[in-house]
Amino acid sequence: MLVVIIALLLAALPFRLDLRPLGGHTGGPRLMLVHGNPVLNTVYWTEDRSDRFCLQMASKLGARENDWVAFGHTHKPWYRTIEGIHFVNTGSVGRPKDGDPRAGYVTLAFDGFGSAEVEFVRVEYDVDETASAIRESDLPDEFAVFLETGGARLD
Repeated sequence: MLVVIIALLLAALPFRLDLRPLGGHTGGPRLMLVHGNPVLNTVYWTEDRSDRFCLQMASKLGARENDWVAFGHTHKPWYRTIEGIHFVNTGSVGRPKDGDPRAGYVTLAFDGFGSAEVEFVRVEYDVDETASAIRESDLPDEFAVFLETGGARLD
């Protein structure tokens, strides 16, 4: 029952959130938050995607110069600017896939002119204790291995 309730709550969330970091009545940048690819979530928006691909995604969101698009889904943090549009993959708090098992998130510190400092932050936590709890639960043991390796595949 709890799983159904959580699924319904998640389904009720908006597809995207648009924020104005400098205030709602200014002409400053917008920060657009989406989970992943704004067109098709099964197509990963990875760091190696072309500038053209990124600009197509920005176009679908209505992003323009000085705007920021923040997303995740791939669980691998990265940042770049293309034609004045800023793209930030926020990484993953609980299931990183970049080989670093620490939790991660990004902060954007906007100045009064629309520029921002991007900082990727990693947070230590007891991975062994978490992996042990996963193994003692009904979750697949693979989830524990995933955390222990930071998403790096074991051969």
